[in-house]
Amino acid sequence: MAATKHYESYPDGDFPNYLAYGFRPAFLLMAPYMILSIILWGLYYSGYITLPFIGDTLSWHIYEMLFGVGFLGMSAFIFTGAPELYPGTVPIVGKTLQNIMILWILGRVSFWFMDIITPYPSAIINIALFAWLTFLVYKPIFQDPAKRHVSIAYGFVAVQIVQIWFYLSVFKWVETTPLEILRIALAVFLVLILLSIRRVNIEAVNEIIELEERNEEIFFARPPAYNLTMFLIALFATVEFFYPTNRVLGWIGLGVASASLAILNDFIAYDEENILGKRLIRALITVPVLISIGYGLIGYNHLTGMSYNHGDLLHILTSGAWTLSFYLVMVVITIVHTGRDISKERDNWVCFSIFLILVATTLRTAVAFYPEYTTIFYMSSALVWSLPFIIYIAIYFKWLLSPRADGLPG
Repeated sequence: MAATKHYESYPDGDFPNYLAYGFRPAFLLMAPYMILSIILWGLYYSGYITLPFIGDTLSWHIYEMLFGVGFLGMSAFIFTGAPELYPGTVPIVGKTLQNIMILWILGRVSFWFMDIITPYPSAIINIALFAWLTFLVYKPIFQDPAKRHVSIAYGFVAVQIVQIWFYLSVFKWVETTPLEILRIALAVFLVLILLSIRRVNIEAVNEIIELEERNEEIFFARPPAYNLTMFLIALFATVEFFYPTNRVLGWIGLGVASASLAILNDFIAYDEENILGKRLIRALITVPVLISIGYGLIGYNHLTGMSYNHGDLLHILTSGAWTLSFYLVMVVITIVHTGRDISKERDNWVCFSIFLILVATTLRTAVAFYPEYTTIFYMSSALVWSLPFIIYIAIYFKWLLSPRADGLPG
C-alpha cells in the first residue's frame, strides 16, 4: 500500500512515538486547540465571558481558525504526503518536528496576547513558521523533475502572502482591513483544501476499494471539476474584494455551486459503479456538497439584495466544509498512517462525528434566518461542533501515541 513507502527513507534513530511522523504532534495539538478556541469564542460571543487580553476578537477568532489550526493541517498533510509522493524524501521527525511545533505554540501565545506585547512578536513568529513550512514543501516538489503537485507549493506560498498582508493591515501599513484580508484568506484556504482533498480522496478511496473489494481498479479524482471550482472561488473572492455589493457575485456564487457538485461525477462514474454509498466515501463527497450549498446560498443572497447576514451564511463554508475537510484528513491519515485497515476502521463513531459537524453547521447558519435565537444557536453550535474533536481524542489519541500497528517505522 502507498502508506508504507516512507520506511525506505526513514531516518535512523530512536524517536518518541509522538514525534515519529509529522501528523502525530500536529493532530495531538489540533484537536484540543480547536475545542479550546471554539468554546472560548462561543462563551465570549454569547456574553458569558470576556476576553480582555484580546482586542479585535472577531479577527482573533477567524485568524486562529484559518492560520492557527490551518498550519497544523497543512503541516500534517505535507509531512505525511511528501515521503509518499516523492520517494527518497526523508520524513520530518524528531527534534526538527518538535521545534516546529514549539514555534507553533509560541505563535499562538504571541497572537493571543499581541495587544499586550505588541503585534511584532506574533508577526515574526508566525511568518517565520509558515516560511519554514513553505521551504520544506518546496524542497521535494521542485527537486522532482516532473514538478508533480506543484500547485500545492503555490498554495502554500499564497497562504503566506495573505498572512503577511494581514499583519501589514494590523500594523496599519496598508488601508485594507483585517476582515477583508481574512475573507481572501478563506478563499485561499478553500482552494488549498480542494487541492489537498483531491489527493486524499484518491488515497482513501483506493485504500477502501483495495482492502474491501480486492479490486485492482484505480479510482482517480479527475482535475477539471476541481480546477473549475477553484478558479471560480478565486474569481468570487477577487470580485468581492473590489466590488463587494455587485450582483454579479450572485452568478459567480451559483457557478461555484454547480462546479463543486460536478466533483461528485468521479464517484458516480467509477468503473460503471456508483460508490457514493460506501461508508466514509459519503463523508468525502460531503465537502464539495457543503461548498456548493454555501456558495449557492451566498450567491442567492447577492441576487436577492443581501436579505440575510453574509457572515452567517459563510459558516456553511467554515463550520461546515472547512471543518469537515480537516476532520476527514485527520481521520484518514490517522487510520492509514498508523498502519491500520481503513476498510475496517470506518466505524459508527466517525459517521456520528460527521453528523455532528453537519448539525453544528446548520445551527450556526440558522442565525441568518432566525436572528432572534442568535445566542442559543451560537452557543449550541459551538458545543456540538466541539464534540467530534472530543470523540477524535477519545478514539485516536492512543494510536497517535503508539507505534504503527504493522510494525513499520513512523
